[in-house]
Amino acid sequence: MDKKPYPFLPFEDSLVGEKILLVWQENHHSEKNLKEHLLKALDLSEDQVVFTPNAIKQKLMVSYPTEIRKLIEEKKFSQITDLLLTIAKGKSEQYPTPALDITFELLEWILTGFDLDDVIAETLSALFGTSFTNPFVDQVRAEYIKELRG
Repeated sequence: MDKKPYPFLPFEDSLVGEKILLVWQENHHSEKNLKEHLLKALDLSEDQVVFTPNAIKQKLMVSYPTEIRKLIEEKKFSQITDLLLTIAKGKSEQYPTPALDITFELLEWILTGFDLDDVIAETLSALFGTSFTNPFVDQVRAEYIKELRG
C-alpha cells in the first residue's frame, strides 16, 4: 500500500516561501489570497502540492542547479523561469510530478547565490500569476538574510 505523500506548505515548509508571504502580507495582502494565486497560476489542486520523495529530490537538486548554471552562462534567463515553472507544474521530463518544494528550493538557491533579481521577479510573477517587482525581491532577500543572521 502506498503512503500518502506528505503535504508541502509553501509558506511554512520553505524559508524563502515564508519570506515571500511575510513581504506579501506587509504589502497588505492575505495568505489565502497568495495561496489561491499560486494554485490557480500553476493549475494545481491543494492535494498536488506535496513533498518530493527524498531520494528523487537529492537527484534533482544535483541536476537542476547544473542546468540553471548553464542557462546563466548562456544568458538564457527566461529559460530559467520556464524551467522553474515546468518543475512546479510537474511537466519536467526528469520528474513529471508537481514539485513546488523543489522550485522553492531552487528559487532560494538563486536568490542567495546569484544577482538575478529580474529572473526571480519574473519567476514569482509567473508562479503566482500576479506582478512581482525587483523591490519585492529585494525585500524578500533582506528578510531572508535577517533570518539567517538570527
